[in-house]
This record gives sequence, structure tokens and C-alpha cells, in this order.
Amino acid sequence: MMKSMISAVVGVAGLAAASNAAWGLKFEVWNGSSWVSSVNAAQGDVVKFRFGSYFDANSAPTITTADGTGTAQALTRFTGSNQATGFAAGDVFQNVVRTISSGNPALIQVAGATIGTSAVTSFGSQLFLAGLPDPAETYKEIYTGEVKIGADVNARLITIKNKTFGSGATAGLTFYNSASPVNKQSAAPSGGSDRVDLNATINVLAVPAPGALALVGLGGLVAARRRRA
Repeated sequence: MMKSMISAVVGVAGLAAASNAAWGLKFEVWNGSSWVSSVNAAQGDVVKFRFGSYFDANSAPTITTADGTGTAQALTRFTGSNQATGFAAGDVFQNVVRTISSGNPALIQVAGATIGTSAVTSFGSQLFLAGLPDPAETYKEIYTGEVKIGADVNARLITIKNKTFGSGATAGLTFYNSASPVNKQSAAPSGGSDRVDLNATINVLAVPAPGALALVGLGGLVAARRRRA
């Protein structure tokens, strides 16, 4: 009974957290037919991933600019770097390409398990030559890439996530707001603690040792003989 009550409390807390998850960074992996949060992979596989920003249209963050206060309308800029945790020897990022409209090349610098730098120049931004999108652009892809799984036979969980968010006084994410459709003023969300990043994971499956495979085969052979007997 106590365990059920604890589970219920945890569930309600999770719903409360989800209701505040208005904006942040979003990492996804490709499962062959759609973008998802997690996939299984094996040694030698290449897993495509993408990175972008998002906000919930039903609880869009509040943005205050020189033009006034309004809700987020579209991403202006991401500043910072991202990383993979759980890499083993031979696991690498490859073919990382910025897909947002503009930005500094430092955004896509790859060094081991890190993409981008902690410098203020590590950014990607988008430009609107005309008006802002209406309805709001709630997701914006910033770059795509691949994780090539190495030859390590051990099971591991690779998590693609943020490493540095912003740089000094420069905000990690800024958005255009609904008060600035003409001047296109932008700023960071006023509630920084509301940010919730959505990470992506790659579950790398272990390769059974040759001895274990032999035992599995032997077990099957014994079972078959018993059935015949």
C-alpha cells in the first residue's frame, strides 16, 4: 500500500514537472522511420541524430524585449556546446552539419565526444527577412549528425545531451516574441528555471562471447535430442 502511495506521489510530481516543461533543447535519434528519443544499436552501426530547440505552444515562455512582453514566437539563437556521454573507444560523431540558416562555424566543431565550444562564437541563429512565423514555430532544427558505433563488444548507453548552455552574459537560447513581429526584437525566456532539455539515448547491445554462443548452441542440440528421445 505504501509503495502504491509513493508511486502515485511520484507520478503526480512527474506530471507537475511536465506541465512546466515549456522550452529547452531537444535531441532525437532516427529509428529508420521516425525521430524518437531512444534506439537500440550494435557494433558498426551508424545512428543518425538531430538537435534543435523547442517550446510548448500551450505554455510558451514569456519573452521581454524593447518592443514589449509577449510569448515566444520562434528561435533566434542557440549558444553553447553539446556532448555524448557513454562513448567507448571507437565511438565517434561524424557528418555533423548545421541546418539552421546561419551561425559561427564553431558551432559544429567536433572534438571527441563534444560538438561546439564554450565560446560566445559557438552559436547558430536563424534570420527572418519578412515577418515572424504565425502560428509560432515551436521546433527548430539546428544541426544533424551521426554516431558511428565502434567495435567495443560491451553493452553501453550513449546519451546525447547539452554540455554548455550559453557563454558568459550570452544566453543559451533566445527567441523572437509576439510583441516584436516587425522589429523582430529577441531575448531569453524570463523563467530560466523552466527549461527542460529532452535528451536522446542509444542503447548499444553487448556482443556475446564465442564461448557463450557455443553453450547456447550446445543447449539447443541437447534439447533437440531429448525431444527425439
